[in-house]
Amino acid sequence: MCQKRQRRCAVALQLREEALEEWIVAETLHEVRVCWGRLGGRVTLHRYGREHFSELASLAKASSRS
Repeated sequence: MCQKRQRRCAVALQLREEALEEWIVAETLHEVRVCWGRLGGRVTLHRYGREHFSELASLAKASSRS
């Protein structure tokens, strides 16, 4: 995992390149938004790991019980 705001991380740069390739072929605003959302999820996964999503799910579940 890379640290937050580390811009020279090879994996983060690769994620950006892949997103750019997807955006180039996107024909509608909806497709661009889908690409943007996928990029955000992949970057978050790379930065914080799978545990981050598990913690978010646990917090959401706990708050829904209240």
